[in-house]
Amino acid sequence: MKEKILVLLTAFILLMAVGCSTSASNDDENNEERPVSVGVDVVKRADIERVQTIVGQAKPLKEINVVPKQPGKVSELYVSLGEQVEKGQTLFKIDDKEIRLQLAQSEASVNVARSNLNMAQGGSLELQMAQLESSLKSAEINLNDAKKAYDDARILYENGMASKQDFERAETGYELAKEQYESAKTAFEVTEARINKENTETAVAQLRQAEAAYDLAKTQLENTVVTSPANGYISALNVSEGEMASNASPSATVVDISTIIVDVNVGENIVNSIKTGDEYLVYIKSVQKEPFLGEVVSVSPNVDQMTQSYLTKIEVPNENKFIKGGMSAEVEIAFESKENVMTVPVESIINESGKSFVYVIDEDRAVRSEVSTGISSDKLIEISGDIKEGDRVIIKGQNFLSDNSRVIVTGNDQETE
Repeated sequence: MKEKILVLLTAFILLMAVGCSTSASNDDENNEERPVSVGVDVVKRADIERVQTIVGQAKPLKEINVVPKQPGKVSELYVSLGEQVEKGQTLFKIDDKEIRLQLAQSEASVNVARSNLNMAQGGSLELQMAQLESSLKSAEINLNDAKKAYDDARILYENGMASKQDFERAETGYELAKEQYESAKTAFEVTEARINKENTETAVAQLRQAEAAYDLAKTQLENTVVTSPANGYISALNVSEGEMASNASPSATVVDISTIIVDVNVGENIVNSIKTGDEYLVYIKSVQKEPFLGEVVSVSPNVDQMTQSYLTKIEVPNENKFIKGGMSAEVEIAFESKENVMTVPVESIINESGKSFVYVIDEDRAVRSEVSTGISSDKLIEISGDIKEGDRVIIKGQNFLSDNSRVIVTGNDQETE
C-alpha cells in the first residue's frame, strides 16, 4: 500500500514539473520580438530629372481651306472625304460654258481691235470703213440680243422665277455687249473722220482694252479648275456635283499629317527652361503605349491672356499617319536636372511633422534616419544626411516599423533603374 502511494506521488510531481516547464517556454516565446517582413533597395548615385507632364492636342502640320476663285455650279467632282491627294491634283471643276463663250467673244474683240489698229496705221480707207461698219452692225445685233436677254432675266428674277446668279450673268453679258458696241462705234466714227495720229492712239487703246478683257476671261476659265494646294488628305468636303460652290466659304479642306504639331500651354515656372530644338517624350495613348520623340519648334514670347500660359509647339513625326488631328497628347517636360547625386526610391521616404526619414537596414534591425530631400522624378528622389552609397533602405513595410525594429528581408534586393 505504501509503495502504491509512493508511485502516485512521484507521478504527480513529474506532471507538475512538466507543466511548469511548458508554461515557462510559452512565456519566453511571447516575450521574444517577432521580425517584420520588409522589401529593400539600395542607396546609389544617379542622374535625376524633374519632369512635368502637360496635356496638349495634336494638330496637322498644315490645314488649308480650299476656296474657289471662280464661283459656280460644280460640274465634276474627283475626290472624296479622307482621300489622299497631291499638290496640283484636280479636286473639282466649275461649269465653264458661259466663260468659254465670253472668252470667244473677247478673242473676237481682240481680232477686231488689231485689225482697226492696222487700218489706222495705214491702209485702204474704203476697206477700213467697210470692215468697221460690218463690226459695228455685228456689235449692234449682239447688243440688242444681250439687252433682250437682260430684260427677260430681270423680269424673271423680280418675280422669283430666276436666280440672282442667272440675273447677274445676263447683266454682265449686256454690259459686255454695250462695251463692244461702243468700241465698234467709236472705231467707225474715228476712222470716218480720217486716219491720223489720234486715230492710231485710239486704236492702240482699244486693242489693249480688248486684250485685257481676253486675259480676264482666260483667267476665269483657268479658275474653273480647282486643285489641291498641298500634299495631304481631304479632311472636309462641302460640295457635291450639281451644287453651287461659293468663293465666300471653303469648298474643301486639305490637311498634311505627315508631321503633327502638338500644342501645349506652358506655365511661367518652366517656360524659360524650354528652347527651340529641345526634345521631349510625347505620349499619344490612343495610338500606342510607347512615347514618340517630339522636338520644340516654337515657344511664344508672350503670355496668352485667356490661359495665362505660353503656347509651345512640338513637332512629332507621323510616318504611318496613325496620329490624327485633335488627338490628346501628354508631353513630359524635364525642367530641372542633376547629375551623379545620392538617390533612393521615392517610396522609401516617410514624411512626419515636416521632416523626412528613411529606414536603413543594420544587420537584422531597421534604423530610422533623418534625411534632407532634393529634386525627384517619378521613381527616384535626391537625398543627403547620415546615409551612404550602398546602404539598404526599406521600401516596403516601413509604415509598420519603429526605430530599431527587428526585420526580415523578403525577396531579393532591388535596384531601381
